[in-house]
Formats: sequence, C-alpha cells, structure tokens
Amino acid sequence: MGEGMQHTWTGVRERVAALREHGGASGVFGARGHGFELQPPMSERDVRALEAALGTELPAEYRSFLLTVGAGGAGPEYGLATPLHGEGGWAWRGVGLAYEGITTAVSDAGLPFAPDEVQRLLDAHEGEEPEPDDCPDEEEFQRACRAWDDRGDELYDAQTAGAVFITEQGCGYNSLLVVTGEHRGTIWDDLRACDAGIVPKGWSFAAWYLAWLARAEAAAYGA
Repeated sequence: MGEGMQHTWTGVRERVAALREHGGASGVFGARGHGFELQPPMSERDVRALEAALGTELPAEYRSFLLTVGAGGAGPEYGLATPLHGEGGWAWRGVGLAYEGITTAVSDAGLPFAPDEVQRLLDAHEGEEPEPDDCPDEEEFQRACRAWDDRGDELYDAQTAGAVFITEQGCGYNSLLVVTGEHRGTIWDDLRACDAGIVPKGWSFAAWYLAWLARAEAAAYGA
C-alpha cells in the first residue's frame, strides 16, 4: 500500500468510533442502518484472494480502505457492503447492516462497466415489444412476450456489471462503486427506481466517504 493511501485514511476508524459513542450521532441520516459500526479490516491475503476472483486489482482507494479502516459497515447512506467469501465464492453483502441491500457476486463485479452502451440497447429493446398482429396465434404471442421480458431483465442487470452495490440509499436507490474500466474507483448513483438511469456522482471512493464522515461529524457535534 502506498504511503499516500495510508495517509488518506489516517484516523478515520477512530473518528467513526467516536461518532458511535456520541449521542448526537443517532440523528445522522443512515445511522440506524449501520450504527457507526465498522467491520474489522481485511488481511492482505484475503484482499488478494478477492482480487484473484475478481480478475483485476481493486481501485487503490477502496483497497486501502479495506486494509486499514474496515471491510464494510459504517459509511454513507445505510452503510457499506462487505466482501465475504462463502459457499458461492466471493460476494459483497450487507453483513451487520439493518438493511442488507443488494448482493453483488464477484462474477458480476468483474465484468466490463458500460452503462451507457447497455442503456442504448435497452432503449432499442423497448421499441421491439411484441404486438399481437406480429404473431400467428396467442400462444406464439405469449412466447414472444416472455422472451422479450427475459431480454429486458438481462439488459437491466447488465447495466450494473463491473460495479458493486456498495450502499443502499433507501426508496429503491443505490450507490455503486465501479471496479472495472475507465471509471474504476468512482461512485455512481443507481436511480433506475425513478427511471433516471445510472449516473456518475462525481466523486472517487475516498472523496465520497470522507465527505460523508465530515457531514456526520458536523451533524453530531453541531459544527
């Protein structure tokens, strides 16, 4: 781990612990989801095993966070998902969180991240919905509708390939951490619940997390 990355997270775990002990922190948005509890940091060995399963190195800021601050727990919104190894291999899960959120399998996170391209395919797909007049009978029409629905579901899921559902925002919205491609290491908003798509938040992982921590401290301590 580079010296700069170590410096990024200096004192962060202690600051989160102080919030956990402070009564005023209970009113911070999302606190009921994570209670300012951090999972223990991951070992270098486990991080490397996760990266081997992922097929690429984790973004540097996130990697150093896992090693020095915690594997998940306290963080923006209702808390960070944690990478865990289980029966099905590695996956990010909402362990220890009141709202578990969406699980991300490592096999999905390791795929290319291309939401704009997939959105174009989805837009084209919407214009291909089967019509009864296009089919010889009702049975064929129903079969065509099922195939169209299945393809739509496939494309919907493909929009988040290459990213991790890192936090749940509530009301069906999520935050994504991109782990592959040119946008790796950045945070995106999944706003598909209101048909607003998947859009960049404009922050790296460290900027996003540290901004949340500063806001939480200001709210708790009355700054």
